[in-house]
Amino acid sequence: MNCTKCGSQIPDHVDYCVECGAPKDPGMVQKKKENVITGTVGAFIGAALGAACIILLSQIGYVASISGLVLAVCTLKGYELLGGHLSVKGIIICVALMLITPYMADRIDWAIVIMNTWAEENVTFGQAFAVVPALIADGAIVLSEYLTNLAMIYGFALLGAFATLRKAFKK
Repeated sequence: MNCTKCGSQIPDHVDYCVECGAPKDPGMVQKKKENVITGTVGAFIGAALGAACIILLSQIGYVASISGLVLAVCTLKGYELLGGHLSVKGIIICVALMLITPYMADRIDWAIVIMNTWAEENVTFGQAFAVVPALIADGAIVLSEYLTNLAMIYGFALLGAFATLRKAFKK
């Protein structure tokens, strides 16, 4: 049989072309073996990039919600790149990271704002991070604005996740 990709002769006992690596049967799909540990590392790196995007955009004065899209794509692609392929396990891990990361990134962003605002009092990052809930409860941080911003980040993350997963499962 000749290879459908490069035309080279493929011996009967071989499933792939020895010249170009194409499968003998065009319907045969070459699937990488999944590695959940490296996939999780990739998803974590992707989530960290998304969190950095959320914080950076917010700190320079832009609406950070679009970075939810970056977060979702980076998290899912990070898992797929380092894990081999995206499975149900991988999706669950990525979704868990996509639920935690926007909250933590937004909280870090608020801690940076608080540190800068109270710079003369030498407030540490840890102190600023810890005081965010109290400032929300006291009304110093407007709850509706806080929740709206967080909801927008999650909404864009959902949009990015949906688009990325749809594309991944079309392959």
